[in-house]
Amino acid sequence: MEGYILKNYYKLQSPSFFKFQYVFLDSEDYLADQLFIKYKVTVDFGDEYVKENSPYHVIFCKIRKRDEKKFLDALSEMYDKMLLMGYKDYQEVCDNFIRVVEKNEKEK
Repeated sequence: MEGYILKNYYKLQSPSFFKFQYVFLDSEDYLADQLFIKYKVTVDFGDEYVKENSPYHVIFCKIRKRDEKKFLDALSEMYDKMLLMGYKDYQEVCDNFIRVVEKNEKEK
């Protein structure tokens, strides 16, 4: 889709002065890990959730504020990586995921 920017993450409210909290969508193969290594981003992983019979994982994490650009650059490569690995519905799943997260945030 030309001009489309995939959003596969959501920035959460963070009480920390030094870290940001994010939630993002990864695969059961943890493809994001390779990208975080490539971009030299230290990620403190938190809770992880998986819907039954789904290859996708919802992962909560914290990153240092100074690493935010590298973190987002790494996640921006996820769509291509997912397609190469056969996750053809990743864009649709991400769109639904973000829609649900944003709806829940508005209801708070």
